[in-house]
Amino acid sequence: MIQFTSPINHTKLRMAYNNDIIEFYSQTPNASYADITTSGLNIRLYPNPSGKFWVNLMPYIKGLINTRDFSDNVQTNIQSPIPESFVYTYSDGTDNGVYLGLRVKFAITFEDESTESTTYDLAWIAGVQQIGNNVSLSKYGVNVLSPFKEGSTNMHYIKYWQGYPFDISIYYDSLYLKLKNNTNMLWADFEVDIYINRFFFSDGRTDETIEDVLPMVDGFNEIRILREGEELENDKFLIVEKVPYQCGVYLKWFNAMGGYSYWLFENTYSIDRSTKHIGEIDRDYSNLEKARGRVISIGKESQDTVRVIAELLNDDERAVVEGILDSPKVYLFTGKPFSQNSYTNWTEVSLKTGSARLKNPRQPLTNFSFDLELPERYTQTL
Repeated sequence: MIQFTSPINHTKLRMAYNNDIIEFYSQTPNASYADITTSGLNIRLYPNPSGKFWVNLMPYIKGLINTRDFSDNVQTNIQSPIPESFVYTYSDGTDNGVYLGLRVKFAITFEDESTESTTYDLAWIAGVQQIGNNVSLSKYGVNVLSPFKEGSTNMHYIKYWQGYPFDISIYYDSLYLKLKNNTNMLWADFEVDIYINRFFFSDGRTDETIEDVLPMVDGFNEIRILREGEELENDKFLIVEKVPYQCGVYLKWFNAMGGYSYWLFENTYSIDRSTKHIGEIDRDYSNLEKARGRVISIGKESQDTVRVIAELLNDDERAVVEGILDSPKVYLFTGKPFSQNSYTNWTEVSLKTGSARLKNPRQPLTNFSFDLELPERYTQTL
């Protein structure tokens, strides 16, 4: 019988970008090799001197789960007041770049060609957690793919600016979900797909928003996520701060939990343009009297950098914004507020800022300043 040094927790929702080390062996002697097989994966292992097999699944899983390079290509079609028009999922729940569910078989082959095997159903999301700041998630239930509220394991703070596109990603293992706003005691029922669902509050319009089915008050709203419509002890909560429209630089990024975070940075942004001479071609072939120059310029490279500022953030706001520093994908909103927008109204940018002070003991509130490199500009060149 196959034994695992540390029992496999098959109820855990695993993080694809953290170590996932498994060590196993058999009490039967003379093991030759072991195979770990699942859809799209076949790993062969050989025993160490003590007869045990060791593998870290993380390098394999992150290659299988990342099918879209963290890109956001979800096209919305909000039709208020149809609740399901605010909910969007991916093709089949598995090929989505965020969730991966696999039936994994562990088999040991012995010198006499006999085998022993066992199988586990395991699940991952495209997330990552840090040492000393990790929360165990269950694949049976609700998980919000957004940073946790400061000091909590079941509450998530999000800030929603009216007039801009916004969504929140929720993992769920069933097909019916209720959102209840405890602030005004109103609720909405949603039919959802299994696993990853993105609840779009708005596509930018204010005349068709999720508030048509789930009204919110200005300021803070405590939204309880109910499985099958029942209030349970381990329910998750969204603390939604609804903010009136403001001008500024609106960004979204792929966060550490595998969803997208949004933030409207101050309107006091700056734009710098840098250019670089590409080179020259020698044209010194004329006498002095007819010469108009000795070289021809090939042209220039041109790049814009935007500096954005977020000031006086409390701990919950800081927990959201600091995620941009580690994000593999950052987008700049280039659409128009108060109008219908799609994924094509977002432009991928690069975060040039390499460091930031996350907390200052002398200042209770946090200020951030980030430099964003826009796509290289098109120029006229030879």
